[in-house]
Amino acid sequence: MRSSGSLWRNRGFTRLWIAHVTSGAGTAITNVALPLAAVLVLGATPSEMGLLAAAGSLPNLLFGFIAGVWVDRVRRKPILVWADIGRAMLLLSIPAAAFLGQLTFLHLWIVAFAVGTFTVFFQIGAISVLPALVEKRDLVEANSRLSTSDAVISIAGPAAAGGLVQLLSAPRAILIDAVSYLLSALALGGVAEEEAKQGAQPDGESAEGPASGLRMAAISFGREVGEGVHELLRTPLLRALTVTSSLGMLAGSLASAVQMLFLVEQLRFTPSVIGIVAACSGAGSLLGAVVAGRAARILQAGRTLVVGKVLWIAGALLLAAADLTGYELVAAGAAQALVGLGSTLYFVNQISLRQAITSVRLLGRVTAARRFVLFGAATGGALIGGALGEAIGLRATLLAGAAALATELALLYFSRVRGAKIE
Repeated sequence: MRSSGSLWRNRGFTRLWIAHVTSGAGTAITNVALPLAAVLVLGATPSEMGLLAAAGSLPNLLFGFIAGVWVDRVRRKPILVWADIGRAMLLLSIPAAAFLGQLTFLHLWIVAFAVGTFTVFFQIGAISVLPALVEKRDLVEANSRLSTSDAVISIAGPAAAGGLVQLLSAPRAILIDAVSYLLSALALGGVAEEEAKQGAQPDGESAEGPASGLRMAAISFGREVGEGVHELLRTPLLRALTVTSSLGMLAGSLASAVQMLFLVEQLRFTPSVIGIVAACSGAGSLLGAVVAGRAARILQAGRTLVVGKVLWIAGALLLAAADLTGYELVAAGAAQALVGLGSTLYFVNQISLRQAITSVRLLGRVTAARRFVLFGAATGGALIGGALGEAIGLRATLLAGAAALATELALLYFSRVRGAKIE
């Protein structure tokens, strides 16, 4: 491990950063191109968009605990590499199907679900490997640098995505993301984890026979999952962060289920304009990543979470009212910038808090237990958002998401999270 003054001389962190940037650039394109493929190519309804949003979060419910146990048992690097390769192969099927004239909504849903499954393993592995590469006191700085890169990508990536979709079509634009995952896998091959292999395996009683071996494996799996759940529940700060973040995930999924439809149908934005609006979110994220560490030092991490959430809510409300201002593009861009700034301030500090107070030995399982709760809320939010979009309209659904964010803010402010700091 290296100190914050030499993070760029830390080969493991640098490799992880390169992979993060490479795959993130492609993902920024797919985040625009995939829902646009559903809306523009297949004419998806609000309910179908809700199902598509749910497809990406459902794997966390089904496979999150498995991923958490697996990540804590073995080296994280091979998990990251194979997850990248799997996602690349899946995404390649979309432009291939479009070329053959066989692209369907079911195909998009299956790919989104399968890519989401690989992403579960990748994200839990990436979160768990970072504390093995840098010192605890450097976690905010390391996460800030990763988030800064995300922000830069999210400025250029969506704008490029909008242009590519308009020029090439949405399915073909996704091809770039597939290539980016392959390049990320190459970069990750050089990550050296400075950790001992956990090797939490069932003991030698498997010699009694296959049935006994399966039984012992199930008992071992259940015990390891239980350790992660117990750590999450027994640690007050982890518990509070999980409850509040669950509301945030519900709110975000409510809004994201209908946001693309709102931009296309309500604001009448073209793909290239949608890309520019999304790039404004990246500009806000860049600012958030740059100041996240300084804000944590001045305000402490907990108060920074509150400030981030206030900015996030302001952006959500402004987007819902964008067409009422008479300056739709300016309002939508400013709204996304506020959301980007607030969400990045929140994300950098909450993930750093969790990494700092959780043992590396348990981090994969604790993360999996937390994600099970959060993405349960996200899956439900996406389905509810799609249904609300058809029942009460797109704007009202965006406002419902903002109301859920406000509830989360109240819980943050009146809980122990507000006074939390990284020591």
